[in-house]
Amino acid sequence: MPNLDPDSATKIINRLKRIEGQARGIQRMIAEGQDCKLVVGQLNALRAAVQNATKTLIGEYLECCVKAELARGGDCREAIKKTMDLLLGSK
Repeated sequence: MPNLDPDSATKIINRLKRIEGQARGIQRMIAEGQDCKLVVGQLNALRAAVQNATKTLIGEYLECCVKAELARGGDCREAIKKTMDLLLGSK
């Protein structure tokens, strides 16, 4: 299966950098003894950010795979199946 195009990869890497900053902020909150409710709220936001990054990656990957398959003159169903397996954690 093909890799992501450079623009898509950059977009996802930028999301992950923001997530990394969020995680560092949460670590700082815990080290400073911030209120647990605030920390949990930030952890929930972090989880949502990771889920959104995952959705974006899967969507970009699927688009990339389907384009590559169609360019080869093939049927995009196999690319979609492989991407769904990736999304669902199947092998």
